[in-house]
Amino acid sequence: MQWIIFAGILITNAIAALVIAILLARRPSTPGIHSMTCLLVGLGVWSFSYAMITLSPSLEAKHLWLKLENAGIVTVPVLWFFFTLKYTQFDKWLTRKPVMPVFWIIPAVTLILLFSGRWFHFYYTSTHTALETGGPLVISRGPWYLVQLIQSYALTLAGVGVLLWSFIQSRLVYRKQLLLLIGAILIPFMVNVLYQLFPGIMPFFSSPIDLTPLSFTLTAILIAISVFGMRLFDLVPIARVTVMEHIPEMVFVVDTYDRVIDANSMAQKWLGKTIEEISGQDPVVVFRNWPQLLNRFFFTEHTREEIQIPGDPPHTLELVITPIYNRFNVLEGRVIVAHDVTDRKILEDNLKEANESLKIQLAEIESLRAKLQEQAIRDPLTGAFNRRFFAESLDKEVARAVRENIPFSVIIMDVDHFKQFNDTYGHKCGDLVLQSLAKFLNDNTRRGDIVCRYGGEEFVILMPDATVESAYERAESFRSRFENSLIEYEDKKLRYTFSVGLATYPLHGITGETLLIMADNALYQSKTNGRNRVTIYSP
Repeated sequence: MQWIIFAGILITNAIAALVIAILLARRPSTPGIHSMTCLLVGLGVWSFSYAMITLSPSLEAKHLWLKLENAGIVTVPVLWFFFTLKYTQFDKWLTRKPVMPVFWIIPAVTLILLFSGRWFHFYYTSTHTALETGGPLVISRGPWYLVQLIQSYALTLAGVGVLLWSFIQSRLVYRKQLLLLIGAILIPFMVNVLYQLFPGIMPFFSSPIDLTPLSFTLTAILIAISVFGMRLFDLVPIARVTVMEHIPEMVFVVDTYDRVIDANSMAQKWLGKTIEEISGQDPVVVFRNWPQLLNRFFFTEHTREEIQIPGDPPHTLELVITPIYNRFNVLEGRVIVAHDVTDRKILEDNLKEANESLKIQLAEIESLRAKLQEQAIRDPLTGAFNRRFFAESLDKEVARAVRENIPFSVIIMDVDHFKQFNDTYGHKCGDLVLQSLAKFLNDNTRRGDIVCRYGGEEFVILMPDATVESAYERAESFRSRFENSLIEYEDKKLRYTFSVGLATYPLHGITGETLLIMADNALYQSKTNGRNRVTIYSP
C-alpha cells in the first residue's frame, strides 16, 4: 500500500510540473522562460518514470523506466543552469556556438551508457527491487555515476550562486522571486545529497530509496508561486538594473493597487528618498512634494505632457504614464517616466519670443514693402494710379479683349479752366480740386475700373467690359454729379466742372495707344464745343 501512495505522489508531482510547463509555453518569450519550461518537463519525466519503476511488476519494465528516468535526471541540472544565466541575463558567453553543447557531453554519454545495455554497468553496477514483492529499484553506483553526479551538483550550485548574486544586486521587490527560485531547487538538492551520503536515513522506508522526486511537490509549489503569484517572467531583475539604473530619466513602477514598488536611482535622487522609503508606499506619501504629478497620477491612466514642479528654480518635467496590461488585457500596473526638460523649455521659450519678434519685424517689413509698392504705382498728390501703372494695365486689357473678344472703354477728362483757378486762388486750391476729383472718381467707379492721373489736371479711367453706350452713361453721370458738388476753400464755396472724351475698343481702335489718341481727340471736341460735356470720338 505504501508504494501505491508513494507512486501517487510522484504522478501528482509529474502532472503539476507538466501543467506549469504548458502554461509557460503559452506565454510570450522572455529571458529564461524556455529553459524553465524544459526544466519542468524534465522534472515531470523524472517523477513519472520513478512512479512507473515503483509500480511495474517486472524487472525488465523497471529497467526501461529507469533509463527514461535518467533522461530527466541528467538534463534538469543543465537546464537549471541555463535558466539562471538567461533569467539574470548573464548568458552572453553562453550563446556562443561551441559553448552550450559542451554542457550536454556528460549527460549524452550517460544516456548512451544506460541505453546501450552493453555498458550499463559503467553507470549502475547492479540493481534490485527494494522488496521481494516489488517497489522501487535499489541501485549500486558505477564509475561514471560519480562523473555525472559531480556535474549535476556543480551546475546546480552554480545556478544557485548566480541567483544569489542577482539577489544581492536586485531591489527588494525582486528578492522574493529569487528566494522562491533558490528554495525550489535547494530542497530537492539537499534531499538528494542526503540520499547519496546516507541512503538509509529515512526509517519509515525499509530500503535505501531516492526520495528526491517526492520533494518535487514543494518545488512545484514554489515555482508556481514565483511564476503566477510573483509574476516571475513579467519583469526580469537584471533588465531593471541594466536599463533603469543607467537612463537619465526618473522611472517609477506602480502595481495594480497603486503602490510604488520600484524607482531607479535617478528617481531616488530627485525625491531625496531611498528605495526602502519608496517601495510599497502610497503615491501620496512618495510624491507629497509634487502635487502636479499626483494630480495626473490619480486622474489619468495614460498621459504624455509637461508639468512644473516646485523648486528654486522650478523645474519642468516631461511626464509619460504608461499602463501595463497582461496577455488577458488586465491592468497590472503603470510605469511613470519623468525627464527633466527645464533647459529645453527655457530654450523653447526664448525661441518663441525670438520668433514672435521676428514675426513682428517681418510684418513691418511686409507693410513697408506694400507701402513702397503702392507708392510706386500711385500719384503722391491724389492717390490715383500713376501713368506707368495705367500703361501696363491698358496693355493687359487690350490683350484680354483680343483673347476673349470683349469691348472696353477709355475716358479722358480735364478740369475746365483749371489754370484760371490756379491763378485766382493759388496752387494750394488747385491741388485741393485735383484731390477732390480723384476721391470722387475712386468713390464712384467700379472696383475693376482703373482711375489714373495722366498728367497735370488730366485724369484717365480704364473701364473693362464697358461698351460705348454704358461708358457714355457713366461718364455723363460723373460729369453731372460733380458739376453739382461744391468745394470749400478759405470760407469760399467753389464749383468746378470737367470735360470728357471717350473711345471704345474695338469700335474706335484696336491698340491702347490708338484709343488714347482717339479719346484725347474727343476731349478736344468737348472743350471746343463749350466744355462741361462728354464727347464720344467720331472721325
